[in-house]
Amino acid sequence: MTETLKRTLGVDRSEVKGQRFVSIRNDCVNECELWPDNSIDMILTSIPFGNQYEYSPALEDFGHNASDKEFFEQMGYLVPNLLRILRPGRIAAIHVKDRIQFGKVTGKGMPTVNRFSDKTADCFEQNGFHFMARITIDTDVVRENNQTYRLGWSENAKDSSKMGAGMPEYVLVFRKLPTDTSDAYADVPVVKSKEDYTRADWQLDAAGFWRSCGNRLLDPEYLAGLDVQALGAWWRGYCLQGGYNYQEHVDLAKRVDENGRLPSSFMLFPPISRNKDVWTDITRMKTLNTEQSRQGWEKHVCPLQLDVIDRLLRRYTNDGDCVLDPFSGIGSVPYCAVKMNRTAVGIELNEDYWKFGVGYCEIAEQKLTAPTLFDTANL
Repeated sequence: MTETLKRTLGVDRSEVKGQRFVSIRNDCVNECELWPDNSIDMILTSIPFGNQYEYSPALEDFGHNASDKEFFEQMGYLVPNLLRILRPGRIAAIHVKDRIQFGKVTGKGMPTVNRFSDKTADCFEQNGFHFMARITIDTDVVRENNQTYRLGWSENAKDSSKMGAGMPEYVLVFRKLPTDTSDAYADVPVVKSKEDYTRADWQLDAAGFWRSCGNRLLDPEYLAGLDVQALGAWWRGYCLQGGYNYQEHVDLAKRVDENGRLPSSFMLFPPISRNKDVWTDITRMKTLNTEQSRQGWEKHVCPLQLDVIDRLLRRYTNDGDCVLDPFSGIGSVPYCAVKMNRTAVGIELNEDYWKFGVGYCEIAEQKLTAPTLFDTANL
């Protein structure tokens, strides 16, 4: 039987408030209309890359557009409100990437590039923002070829004129004009101590080319793709790093069970003691077959990395500032903002992602370490 996607219209708004964060499940267009003028100190987000991926069946999902034209028409309802609610003189940093158009789709027989980042810049400028910078983030061309098969060494040997180049990621930096443009200082400036933010910090951040370690928070698809040995090893490491929450423990096991991955022959998520005299680190599943499929790891084309978020927050915000992510996903930006002593507002349409984001923000408030990609990298 063929499975059909059932579209939905309308969102039952949900909100969870912590001491330093507000996490909202809603359509970001409708939500941002409710926020008062000049109430946000920075906007930091990774926007959907057109219709490349749909994150939910909701018709409000920005990925549910036939073309870039329709996508940016929808953005045209959001961006003016982003400008309105941003404090004068402050920054909107937008993570984006150009898109590959495959020859079988375009009929050209070769991959070409959709200048999606340029269209994003046009959209923000047309709606009142002022373009300040384009930060280029390096990517791994081998990993990219494994995803797109457009830069193959063998094909290059046959005809290198078909070859383009690896596609970097970008952070587009936009500014809302301050009230007083005579000196262009923000109405509430972002002030830095030279002792805390050194010349070395400034030189690296002021450069237009950034490197990233690639670390990020884990999302539902990633966890679903981990084999049971990797899940068990991640759980032990997570327990040793942080505290213990019984309901979190139960919810994790439930989520894995919903995917049919909770074993019935052994305990995948046992209670882990931090006392070295209590042995709870014995791996009882090393004899199991662990070569299971890890599909779903690469569903996000290029999720925004934690170190990039940290650098942008440090450069463009003060302690205590309020940071908004209108496409917060699993809450990476709010998580980093709370961790760095800012307050955060995250808006997300996908209910599963929103729940993950709430959990990560709660972890940040408790000053624990959230599980990340690097916790599982060497499993």
